[in-house]
Amino acid sequence: MLTDYLKKIPLFSHVKDAQLKEIASRCRKVLFGKGATVFQKTDPGTELFVVLSGKLKAVLEDEQGSEMVLAGFEQGDFFGELGLLDGKGRSATIIADKDSELAVLSKDVFLDLLQKDPKMAVELLATLVDRLRKADEMIESLAFLEVGERLVRSLLESAQGGDDRTAGYLRTKKLTHKDIASRIGSSREAVSKCMKVLATKGIIRDGEGEILIAHDAVDMLRENSRK
Repeated sequence: MLTDYLKKIPLFSHVKDAQLKEIASRCRKVLFGKGATVFQKTDPGTELFVVLSGKLKAVLEDEQGSEMVLAGFEQGDFFGELGLLDGKGRSATIIADKDSELAVLSKDVFLDLLQKDPKMAVELLATLVDRLRKADEMIESLAFLEVGERLVRSLLESAQGGDDRTAGYLRTKKLTHKDIASRIGSSREAVSKCMKVLATKGIIRDGEGEILIAHDAVDMLRENSRK
């Protein structure tokens, strides 16, 4: 029964059985086949979705059809709450990665539940905070990749060949972080942070008066950013 299932979801876990039955009675179930779109970015936000089975993803798409995956949703997860809270359009497109079954709750019912149940509001806030932290981590990763890629490309452009002791690496003159920052249009602080991370990952190494940079530094950087 839907009531039994809802009780296992953190958002509804504390709700009494009688209220759960009422919530379940006001839900409708919908099915989405693999590849189907639940809603598009900027669509009006009028419903909350709870994943009963399957797997979905939140994505942003550009004009060429390339997509960036922001989050994944599986059994027990919910999505669509932002549009219900601020009255604005959807912040991302949701696509089914697998055949999925969802329980759908209308905006009016959901907001009424939040007003009547402070614990549900707290649970919702906890979920939103967790998603915000993950978004911050993604933004930080993208910012690092942008600066890091400009940095390694600059080093590669000025690099010379390696030798037997530095197999797989090229040699380039060691510059101050301030000089590197001015070359790539970044800040000294950002360059210092990137250099430390690149060294930790083995993408660059310190030499005597020079920097050793891996032949495939760009590929290594991108691969590490996906981990």
